[in-house]
Amino acid sequence: MRSTKRATVAITSLIAFSSLLPPTARAATPSDGGSIDRTVIDRLVFDTPLTRFRLERSRTKRTHRWIITATDGCSAPIVGSTGASFNFRLACERHDLAYANYTLLAQRDAGVEWSAELRARVDDQFQRDLQQLCTTRRHSQRLRCDAWAVVFFHAVRLAAGP
Repeated sequence: MRSTKRATVAITSLIAFSSLLPPTARAATPSDGGSIDRTVIDRLVFDTPLTRFRLERSRTKRTHRWIITATDGCSAPIVGSTGASFNFRLACERHDLAYANYTLLAQRDAGVEWSAELRARVDDQFQRDLQQLCTTRRHSQRLRCDAWAVVFFHAVRLAAGP
């Protein structure tokens, strides 16, 4: 039990600190239409069902080549000795896309301010995505998955700053 707890703390810390690293990406140049660019990212982050996110991201990348799609992803550690694990990679991919592209648009002065409010909105979507991924688990694993989703959410919030 004690070694499991230590491993859990170590893995959670690693996840939190690795999320501080910027995803590698080629140089991107948004179009001149800042509000259009913002709408493209808003649609992917807030309006696209998580189950369709990868497909829509791929389609959008073909027409808006400036979009940063690189991700460092994430996945949950093995929990206890049951061998059960919870893969939150899809939620992390969307979260990484949001952070990278809203930051890019803010840097390019494309009508986006990377504010505490926007970051909170993106993080709230991340939390909903994590919870949605847990709904696919068997009832017996759902509670544990929900608990790990909370840990992941708070680790990301803590690692990314106020």
